[in-house]
Amino acid sequence: MTLAPVKSPSLDSGLTLDISPVAGALGAEVRGLDPDGLDEQVAAALREALDTHLVLFLPGLNPSVKQLRDIGALFGELEVHPYIDKVDDDTPEVCVLDTSATPKADIWHTDVTYSEHPPIAALLHMAQCPPAGGDTMWINCYEVYESLSAPMQAFLAGLTCIHDDGKQGSLRAEHPVVRVHPGTGRRSLYVNKQHGRRIPQLSRPESQALLGFLYRWQEQVKFSCRWRWSPGDVALWDERVTLHSIVDDICDDDDTRILHRVTVLGDDPQPPAGAPSWDRHRSDKTAASGYYGLAGFEF
Repeated sequence: MTLAPVKSPSLDSGLTLDISPVAGALGAEVRGLDPDGLDEQVAAALREALDTHLVLFLPGLNPSVKQLRDIGALFGELEVHPYIDKVDDDTPEVCVLDTSATPKADIWHTDVTYSEHPPIAALLHMAQCPPAGGDTMWINCYEVYESLSAPMQAFLAGLTCIHDDGKQGSLRAEHPVVRVHPGTGRRSLYVNKQHGRRIPQLSRPESQALLGFLYRWQEQVKFSCRWRWSPGDVALWDERVTLHSIVDDICDDDDTRILHRVTVLGDDPQPPAGAPSWDRHRSDKTAASGYYGLAGFEF
């Protein structure tokens, strides 16, 4: 499907949003947003654009910390992240991501899927960026799922995946491998390499093989878009149907990349209606191959 540039209808405030796709798979630039003129009409226009494009880029918007929080609040209740530093005590919903001080998230992932109620959306504001490098990429998980064969789609619909926080703490959750978006009704693949560990309905070797295939399949460039950041840019994306990753190619270690992030609290991922429900696999621990699988590790 080809998406042409559009203008949103004029709002009561006289505001018109210019929306232009940036790639074939997902992503669109949005211009004309006034961060001091937020209301329910603006929220509705942004939600519609997000449902269509999955990732929205607002070049040079440069909101204050409070304005960034308020844009995020248009989409729901905001998270106070359990591990990441905050900008200040007055806005605990806004986190700081400084690539010189924290590990770079250069693995394809969806945020906080180790929570029972993972986020529905997130925003990033580029407060300071290097002259080159440090782009971010996103993947359309609708298209990933829809590109799979019908038998594979049917097989995945009855499976779940266990996610954890990589031993940052002790958070752990189990979600459907295929989830249905509550707004659009479309299905998407819902596993990610950073947090997805095991499919409990399968043996360990089967789980390893299937997750390895799904991770490789969903990371194809044809499902992606890429954003070259400039200072003041804001990105907003639907966490339920996308993956994202930083491109870790900042050339000079002295170059600073600082972002402010807001995360919108989540819903409960739901499998397709009528999907089969399989019992958890019971491993034969008397045979090493049945328990350890192809290697002594999990993703």
